[in-house]
This record gives sequence, structure tokens and C-alpha cells, in this order.
Amino acid sequence: MEQDRLWLMNDLPNERVEWLSKQAGISRLLAGIFLARGVDDPDYIKDFLNPSLDKLHDPFELCDMEKAVDRIVKALQNKEKILIFGDYDVDGITSTSILYDFFRRYDENVCYYIPDRLNEGYGISMAAAKKMPDMNIDLIITVDCGITAFEEVKYITGNNIDIIITDHHECRESVPEALAVVNPHRLDCTYPFKELAGVGVAYKLLEALAKKMNVPGFERRYLDLVAIGTVADVVPLLGENRIIVKYGLPMIEKTSNIGLKSLIKVAGIENKEINSFLVGFVLAPRINAAGRIGHASKAVRLLTTDDENEAIEIAKELDEQNIFRKQSELAILEETVNIIETDRDLDKEKVIVVAGERWHHGIIGIVSSKITEKYYRPSILISVDGDEAKGSARSIEGFNLFRALMHCESILEKYGGHEQAAGLALKPENIDELRRMINEYADSVLDESDLVPRIKLDVGITKEDMTVDICRSLKLLEPFGESNPPPLLRYDNLRIAEIRPVEQESKHAKIKFEDNGFFIDAICFNAGGFIECYGESDVVDVVCSMEVNLWNGRESVQLNIKDIRPGREIERQDKFYFSLDRCIDFIIPQEDNIVDEVLSKIQVIDYPGGITQAIDAFLARSERTAVLINSLLSLEFIESALKKSSLSDKNKYGIFYSFLPQDNSEPVSIIVNPHPERALLSSFDRVILFGTWMSKDYIYQIVRKIDLNRVYVYNKIIIDFVDDDIILKRQDMAAVYKHLKFYCEGNERIVLENLFDFAREVSKKYGIPMNYFKVKRAIQVFEELSLLSKLPYGEKGQIVTLNNVGNIKTNLENSCFFRSIQMLRSG
Repeated sequence: MEQDRLWLMNDLPNERVEWLSKQAGISRLLAGIFLARGVDDPDYIKDFLNPSLDKLHDPFELCDMEKAVDRIVKALQNKEKILIFGDYDVDGITSTSILYDFFRRYDENVCYYIPDRLNEGYGISMAAAKKMPDMNIDLIITVDCGITAFEEVKYITGNNIDIIITDHHECRESVPEALAVVNPHRLDCTYPFKELAGVGVAYKLLEALAKKMNVPGFERRYLDLVAIGTVADVVPLLGENRIIVKYGLPMIEKTSNIGLKSLIKVAGIENKEINSFLVGFVLAPRINAAGRIGHASKAVRLLTTDDENEAIEIAKELDEQNIFRKQSELAILEETVNIIETDRDLDKEKVIVVAGERWHHGIIGIVSSKITEKYYRPSILISVDGDEAKGSARSIEGFNLFRALMHCESILEKYGGHEQAAGLALKPENIDELRRMINEYADSVLDESDLVPRIKLDVGITKEDMTVDICRSLKLLEPFGESNPPPLLRYDNLRIAEIRPVEQESKHAKIKFEDNGFFIDAICFNAGGFIECYGESDVVDVVCSMEVNLWNGRESVQLNIKDIRPGREIERQDKFYFSLDRCIDFIIPQEDNIVDEVLSKIQVIDYPGGITQAIDAFLARSERTAVLINSLLSLEFIESALKKSSLSDKNKYGIFYSFLPQDNSEPVSIIVNPHPERALLSSFDRVILFGTWMSKDYIYQIVRKIDLNRVYVYNKIIIDFVDDDIILKRQDMAAVYKHLKFYCEGNERIVLENLFDFAREVSKKYGIPMNYFKVKRAIQVFEELSLLSKLPYGEKGQIVTLNNVGNIKTNLENSCFFRSIQMLRSG
């Protein structure tokens, strides 16, 4: 929540929501969520909300499935030696486990091989391939890997070993020359669902085998493990993946798998409802710990053992490895952040590439995810060990890592993965070149707007949605996961009735909101600076999820706050003061007689129907019109008037702050605090000054370069403003300086990332009216008095260096700028 995030939400016509609600037999809230996610087919929705195993596709639709099944059945009948070649993540571990358990029922001569993450890396390495002939293997079946192992497969088949590849990673134009290659991403594969996890492909193989061996449905006993692998691999929980996980989660709760049962016990989630969150953040990390810290074969042993004592022993060992993993992860994360903050220019590099000596290969992928989340940029973390370097990468929306690595393949030893996650290997001397090349590619596909963190919201809610029944209806969307996240809802204009930390020194906050007499409880985890920024009576908009809270036997709806920002009224004020700061200059007054002479030439208009009638009159003559505003009250008035007018229905107007875009073609433009030099007013046929204005000099600066025959005043020119909005008083100056010293905390240099938040903190702490405009001007006065120096920081902040943090007295009247603001009051 440290970064400002862009809230994205589509406006949904009420009639469409109502129609879909009736056609699909669901609540209006659910209908809105489906529409927001691009779903408007009632039949699809009914299937989505009622998934069935009977709706899984025929596994034999997968290319090469028939060949694969025939060869495996032959091997089982002839008791040939089968080796399952897996991967060390949860997807690979669960894939290996289900095939191994199934095959050993028919053939004791079956084994598995999981490559060592540190020494061999991902997939079939040549070192691993060269071990196969000495193991007397007849048939190799890969799971969750193999699709890019061209040379390794050629070596294996050259040694008279058959190999079947099952994988789900992206393919190149050709595939290795194996006996069979089962991968829904094959270019020649027409299988309807492409997004299976590796364990999903392995499950389809078992489904096909069960049919061929006349035990149809036998594969379903493995749905608990298939669900875990599917959730852990972060594939879209739609289509077949949704069906698998929907049926697999309840099976985890009552699993007959001894190892999984032990892991649940050690993890402390016995007797809990198992959902995708517990799988992804409790069970999966412990299974993953085997491959990250120890050896993944230990996890396969856990999930395939029949010995309860062995199972509980391995489960405890994985739990301890997971604790160690967390500690190592934190150390690598801190080192990476330090490198980024001190040695990377994120204004020039869109992809973060960081290397470290002997970072644990099993952990850098997790850290890469955290770096991408923190900085909202693709990231590659590379572990250097001698003359080898192995990396793990994570991405943001709109940046395909696999394609990016293809751009860099000339310097890579090996790479593979998906759009959002990938692994790679290269020589250490090529790391700098990788950094250059991948940023070269990023510059060609990303612009600055792609690097703004964003939240995709589903729908807005009101107090009418705050019922337990409506809240419970959202559970119909479960299981949640990739491409089917928990609904993110927007609730606007909530007044904070109470806000407090959950506990002393807690990062979490309990909030009670009020919506026109209706009170709503909320929880905000990792609240950060919210408690400092917001206080009672503040009006805010929130992004949240809804959940049922049980307290003292009473159920109620509680909001779980994901993001918070000033309400639309506050947002309007922030935009107003930000634009005012850029466009009004109190320092250089004009001579009154010159100003008055120009203003006296401006024509006055007045209409019985108000300002909107005046605008309509100009539009009737096809005249583009600009309405200029310089006060919040005037802005609120005209916004309200326009929304009620015919102009709103026809989308004929736009509201702009200070500047107009070069391509502006709106028939009516409302310009708040127009910039005297850059407002492009000469392009309009008519310009109307409306409402109250802060200064005659400001009006003069605006109109002096326009043909006055096109300029009008609506009703009359009124020079007025609220002192507390503009004028800096001594108590204001003292409060701002005190708060700067508070921020200082022994450091002379202060980074104020957001002066809007700083102003709200001052207002709350000292009980005085404060806004961005006044804070910015106060800092300007302090700089003029040599109490500090300042530099810009982004669009909304400043870097301030205090020159003297002791108790120093100075005369504010020594500041020309301070005096000029005071003169405004009398002028």
C-alpha cells in the first residue's frame, strides 16, 4: 500500500446487470462481477457456478495421448522399468507422486528422478540424461518439464530409451523428438483447454490410462494432490482447473493420503475448511521447501508413503526447512532492495536485474516475486556461483517474460517458463549484457503507464449490499485463484467514525465507517500510514472485499480494506489545490488601472436558466466553449448543474485542471485554475469566466492574450476566497515546521513522497486547516528564509533538507513571499 495505485473499474449499465441477474438466477452483485470480468453468457455462468467432473474434456483429445497411453500400458504389462522424471516444485512433486502411486500398483519396477535444484537446475539436464543408460531404464515419462530439452531427449533416445514428455510450459515451433509429447500448448494440439498445470496434464494421462485399462474414474482418488499442484502453480482457476480444484479441496480435508494428512497436522490446519489460500500459503510452501532447501524427492516420499511414522517425521522436517527458507528469503530480499536503492536507476531501467553471490537457487524466485510486487516492474534475480549463474524471473501484466528471454537467447545457456514466470541460466560475464538486452526489449513493449501499479476492481457497492446473504453469495465464486480472484469491491464516500490500531504498536487497523447513518465495521491489515493520514470524520473511498464476521454468536458483514484514498470530494480538493499551485502567482501584482481597464471590457451575460443555458446557447451556434473556474464552490456547483443538464446525457463536456490536452475536441471544456500561458484558450469560440476568483491579477494574466470579443463574465466578477484555504498564518507555519522536524528524527534530509498526505497529517495533528497548496507555499517561505533547501520528488513530493533543526527564531516578515500572501488578504 506504499505506492499510489491506479483503480480500474468499468461502468456497468444497470439494465445489463438486471438482465443478467434474472437470466442467470443470481444476485445483482454477482451479475455485476461477472460482467466486470467480461462474462455475459447465462449458460456459462450456470456451468461456472456448478462445476462437474463430467464436464472434463476427453483426455484423448490431447495430441499424442493415444501413443503415450499405448506405450505405458505395454510397459506395465511387460513389467518394464519406468522412470518418472519430475520437477522440484509443488507442481512437479504432485505430478510425480500421482503417476508413481498409480504405476506401482501394476509394476513394482517403477522409480522417479527429481533433479537437484542447486546442482542440476530445472528440467532434463545433459548430466541427468547421461545417468539414464546406466540405470537400465526402458521408459522415461517426464512431468512438468521436458518441452525444451531437445539435445537431452536426442541423447536419451539415441541410447535406446523411449521417452514420453508430458508438460504444460510454452512450446517453440517444434518439439523434441520423443516417442510422444503431450502438451496442450503444442501448436498442432487442438485440445480445448490450454491452461492445465503440469499436474493437470499428468492427471489427464491417468484419466486416459484408467479408461484404457478398464478402471474408469480411478484417477479421481488423486484429486487432492492434483488440486494442490494446480493452485501452487498459479494457473488460471477457470475451465478444467476450476473443476479439478473445486472437487479436490474438499478431498484434502478428508484425505486418505497419509503424508498429506501429516502435513496438515504439522501445519496446524486440522479441522479447518481447506481453501485455495491455505493450499497456496500454508501447504504448498512446506512441500516446496523440500526442493528449495533440501531435496524434492523427500516430498514425493511424503506423499506416497504408507508409513504414518515416516510421514510425520518428513512433515516435521519440511516444516523446519520452510522456517529456514523464510529466514534466508528475508536476508536475500534485504540485500536485493539495498542494491536497487543504491545502484539502479529505475527511471532508465524498466526491468530490474540483480545478481548476488551464492544466493540460494530455491529462494530467488520467491524474492523476485516480492521485488516485482514492491516496485511493480519485471525482475530477474540471479545467483552467481563460480562460473555459473542461474536466475529466476517474475513479471507484471503486459510483459511476456518468455518472449523477452527469447530476445536475449543468444547470451543464455538455457531458459524456459511462462509469460509471468521464468527460469534461466547464463555465464556470469553475460549478466550485464542480459540487463542491457532485456531492458532494450522492455523499452520496445512497455511505456511508463505500464509501470503504474493498478488494481482491477469488479463493482461498486452500497449499504444495500451489506447483508449476510449477499456476502455469502460471493462464496459461489470459489475456489479463488489466478484469473478468478476474490472480488474487489469499491465503496465510495464513507465517513470514518472511528479508527484505531488493533493492538498497541500494531500495523493493523480497525475502522468503523458510517454511510448516512448506517455503520460498517472494517479491518485493514498492514495499514501503513493510514492511521496517521486519516482520522475521524474524514471521507474516503475504499477498495475492499466482503466477509462474514461472527462475534458473540452474531453474524455481520465486515469489510477487509485493500486500499484507501480520499473520497471524491477530497480528491476534487486535492486536484484543485495541485492545479492552483501550478497556475497562480501572487508575487508579481499588476497595476490596478491596467487590470481594471481590461476587465471592464469583458462582456457580462446572464440567463434565467443559469450557466448551463448560457452554454447551450453557444452550442446551438456550434461554438466551442470554455468555462473557467477558480474556486471549489464554483466547481461543485457547475459539476452538479451539468450532471442534471442535457449535456451530461450527450457526453459533450470534459473537466480539466489547468491544461488542456493537445487533441482536446470537447464541445464544452470546464477548465479549473487555467494556466495563463498554457491553457490553449485561443482555440475556443467562447470563453466564460464563472464564479468567484481569488485575484484580479490572475484573471488579467489569463484573458490578456485572448480576443476580448470572445470572453464573457457570467453575472459579474467576484473577487473572494476563504482565508484558511490560501492565507498562511503564523500558526500554520509553526505547525508545518514542527512536523518537518518530527519527520527529521535525526536525519537532516527528509523525503516527503506525498505532500497531500503530509498536509492531512499536519491538519489532523495540530487541528488547523491545511492543504497541499499551503504546505508547498510554507516550504517555499522556509527556503527563502534559509531554514531549509528543497528538491522536487516525483509529481507530488519534495526532498527537504533542514539547515538547522534546533530551536531557531526567525521573522516571517523577512520573506517577500510570505508578505505577498498576506497582502492578498487586504487586496
